[in-house]
Amino acid sequence: MERIVTGAQAKALDRERIENGFPSVELMRIAADGIARAAAELCPDGEPVTAICGTGNNGGDGAAAAWLLKTRGFDARIVLCGGEEACTPDTRHYLRKAREAGVPVLSDWRQERRGILIDALFGVGLNRPVEGRAKELIARMNESGLPIVSADLPSGLHADSGAVPGEAVRATRTVTMQAKKAGMLLGKGRALCGTVTVQPLYEDDSEPDLFRMDESDAAALLPDRPFDSHKGMNGRALLCVGSNAYPGAALLCAKAALRGGTGLLTVCMPDPVRPYFAALPEAITLPTGTDDWGGPAAGAAIAAMTGKQAIGIGCGCGSGDITPVIEAALRSGTKLVLDADALNQAAKKRGLLSLLHENVVLTPHAGEMARLLQTTVEDVLDDPLGAVSAFPCTTLLKGATTLVHANGKTAFLTFGNPGLAKGGSGDVLTGLVTALLAQGLSPFDAARCGSYLLGTSADRAMRLLGERALLAGDVIDMVQY
Repeated sequence: MERIVTGAQAKALDRERIENGFPSVELMRIAADGIARAAAELCPDGEPVTAICGTGNNGGDGAAAAWLLKTRGFDARIVLCGGEEACTPDTRHYLRKAREAGVPVLSDWRQERRGILIDALFGVGLNRPVEGRAKELIARMNESGLPIVSADLPSGLHADSGAVPGEAVRATRTVTMQAKKAGMLLGKGRALCGTVTVQPLYEDDSEPDLFRMDESDAAALLPDRPFDSHKGMNGRALLCVGSNAYPGAALLCAKAALRGGTGLLTVCMPDPVRPYFAALPEAITLPTGTDDWGGPAAGAAIAAMTGKQAIGIGCGCGSGDITPVIEAALRSGTKLVLDADALNQAAKKRGLLSLLHENVVLTPHAGEMARLLQTTVEDVLDDPLGAVSAFPCTTLLKGATTLVHANGKTAFLTFGNPGLAKGGSGDVLTGLVTALLAQGLSPFDAARCGSYLLGTSADRAMRLLGERALLAGDVIDMVQY
């Protein structure tokens, strides 16, 4: 697991160290050492390194890096965006040291076609669009074609959301201090940061509230399959899915649930969907006696909930009324995944949201989350950490980086590829999460492991098929524990 922090957390950690006696100028020197080493690795012999610095402590990191590079034999210079009188005390300290070492401090940058740039204009505190001279400098950096090393995170990138409200640096490499910032993994952050290096500043063994999952985390959580196990030991799951218009969603979800390890899978669906399940004989199909969701189908689904360890509702249900099924499942207390049409119908019948509890997993994309929160997609993307923590249950917010939140913890999942941006991927995810719930995982663990399996399986499939050729069904065939 890799620690992730918000901008406010990063500043609070630094402040705590300083208040406990760690000199702030030494903290800045350690940060600058990481920046200087990254710049040295990218800089051809004899070419200049230009640190473009703001007046805050991020600018101080850049000034200190220029000083260190000069002492190591590099041709370094500083371009200061703003008056020196506006600089923080630590920034002024390293500007003096840089001058004493022979580093020129310039008020403007004469754009060159050689060397590399250090972007040290803004740090984690920026929460507004970049304006004025700083905006101009960012545009010129991006237009230069030179390698850029960003200090802590690319200037103009929001530290928490990955949003870019104005102009932002496109870094070749980002040296971030102590821990990656949430915005480096969200929104436009992954595209703008380039190669990311974490520069440790101090020891910190506290348990993180935000973290990026890795393979070892998932391996520790995925359920074992004892040699003497039988189908009854591996979970009984129910899926309420499909409609006349979307039989494929039902089939994909069910196949993924079986591939995810469910011992016994029952699938309840309108009768016209049942013939498609001839291709999946491992699933138990439940006749409902109706062509659509509504009275008889809802009654059959509710009756089938008895004895199940997990329920998944919503994939491909279309416009049929599944609210009675959702309500019964919520009131049963059984572990439950709500996706797709279940989310959309819950967003309209707001009383269902008051029944959410700790055994529920919601799996919205940004549009579905906006409907649940009665806001806009832009608002969700501007504050994904706030959106994902809005409900008293596990929430899995799907995206290029998926967020899974419950009980004050948020997991970041960066597995997967653009090939998943196709119809059916969410159905596969719902099947996998339902299967893991049925096998005993907690909602938080099932949601993050299901997302891990979807992403890594897509990566395996992509190596064979390529992003454009990848179909949701191909991902199921690649699921491995």
